Amino acid sequence: MNRILKSVAHITLIASLLLLNACNLDINNDPNNPSSVNSSQLLTNAQLDIVNSLGAGPTGLANPAGVFVHQVTQRSNNDQYAITGQDFPVTQAWANMYRAVQNLNVLIEQANASQQFAYTGVAQITKAMAFSYMVDVWGEIPFTEASTSAKVPFPKFDKGQDVYPQLFAMIDEGIANLAKSSALSPKTDDLIYGGNLTRWRQFAKTLKLKLYNQIRLVQNVSTQVNALIAEGDLMTSAGSFSLNYGTSSAPDNRNPIFREDYNITTSGRDNYISPYFHEILLGTSTLNTVLDGIRDPRIPYYYFNQLSAARPTAQNPVEYRNGNFVSIYFSSQGPNQGFDQSSSNTIVGLYYCGGRYDDGNGVSAAGVSGASARGDGPQRILPYHSYLFTRAELAQTNTGTGNAKQFFTDAMNAAFTEVNAAASRGGAPALSAATIKEYVDAVLAKYDAADDNGKLELIMTEKWIANFGFGLESYNDIRRTGFPKIYDPNTDNIAFTNLNRGYPQSMPYPVPGELQLNPNAPAQRVIATAKVFWQK
Repeated sequence: MNRILKSVAHITLIASLLLLNACNLDINNDPNNPSSVNSSQLLTNAQLDIVNSLGAGPTGLANPAGVFVHQVTQRSNNDQYAITGQDFPVTQAWANMYRAVQNLNVLIEQANASQQFAYTGVAQITKAMAFSYMVDVWGEIPFTEASTSAKVPFPKFDKGQDVYPQLFAMIDEGIANLAKSSALSPKTDDLIYGGNLTRWRQFAKTLKLKLYNQIRLVQNVSTQVNALIAEGDLMTSAGSFSLNYGTSSAPDNRNPIFREDYNITTSGRDNYISPYFHEILLGTSTLNTVLDGIRDPRIPYYYFNQLSAARPTAQNPVEYRNGNFVSIYFSSQGPNQGFDQSSSNTIVGLYYCGGRYDDGNGVSAAGVSGASARGDGPQRILPYHSYLFTRAELAQTNTGTGNAKQFFTDAMNAAFTEVNAAASRGGAPALSAATIKEYVDAVLAKYDAADDNGKLELIMTEKWIANFGFGLESYNDIRRTGFPKIYDPNTDNIAFTNLNRGYPQSMPYPVPGELQLNPNAPAQRVIATAKVFWQK
């Protein structure tokens, strides 16, 4: 099981390893900072930086991605796809990811020198994962000249199609190092697997499978995929890659999105649940009927209504209300869009961040804590259910062996198991086996009746629902497969929603930052047209 992060207060941030862009590092020439740092500090800090930079918190790439895939809406530049290089998630994720990479570079060199090969392997696998997401988001990134601790003031940018093959090699090197005799191995300093090298090896191979699936439309990868499948050494149900947060508020080590959406007492909460997502889960959407007539039982675990029969009155006139569910539309210019609804709007719940389970007794979320909202929901990067959905996609598209329907079934059941784990952690009632079976059977009935394209749509739509809280993975899926069908304000028949920008095919480079500081940086990406290499 993943180690629960009890406290991050003891972690010393390594000043000599701070990196404001992809380059400025030289730990040997700063007399005010130590010339070496122990392996455990380097690993812990890198893992925190990477997960938080990928996740749904204010410094994470899943923050805008969650809006782009229409799981949540915000009053921000993410609305109307208007994200810029100056937006906080972009600037912070870039800086923090490269800081993590440089920590890992130093860790690899130190670990090799002291024959701590377990640390080397974990660091290489972690670094490969980080770079894969950076390519997926930005397309071209500093890689070759940012992969060692040597000072390179102005690293060149490498094309994504040139980086990915090197990531496969890096993962293989990491797996090989895990198998070596090691003078020292990670333990509690490994926030993901607690030093379990078997799970790291299985994750590494699962990561390779995921990356092969990512590029399957631009490269024939069936041989590589089926070789990995034949090895039978992939992720198990206990091997999800996620970071578990704690419950302490002083110091605060709770989920970052919980701190944003619960731990406030004044106006403003970051995330509204998308009405589009809500209606699909209800099975009543007229804009996307793929799950028409099937009500998702995960709704009270996914988000929390602050309003209830005993507390029915919203603060201000609302833009969208469905019973006690209150939200705003994406890309809205409506008269009620801007009103403060901090104690009225529906917010992310137990599963998403360790927030409240919706028992129907709505209260204001301001300042709630304890058993009603612990804040210890994990950031799920590659959960077991996501791996199974990938296997279903590979089988459905004849890229990998196996029974697509069985993997699809197993993936849905694994997603419900994760919801019940969140329920147990948060003191909420579990979903019954009968309730889960009823939902899965209803979806499978639609699967059986669909053509091949419809089957793939159902697989990707269910994966989108299951990955609620990590919109970055869904952002990749949508750009690769076109599924699930996403919300289009131009065709929703609502007069005050409209969109003049194209869908972001990638994210902008940080400004100020890399574009100004690095003369080898390319021109800013035109995000509506600048696709990454694996998109057709």
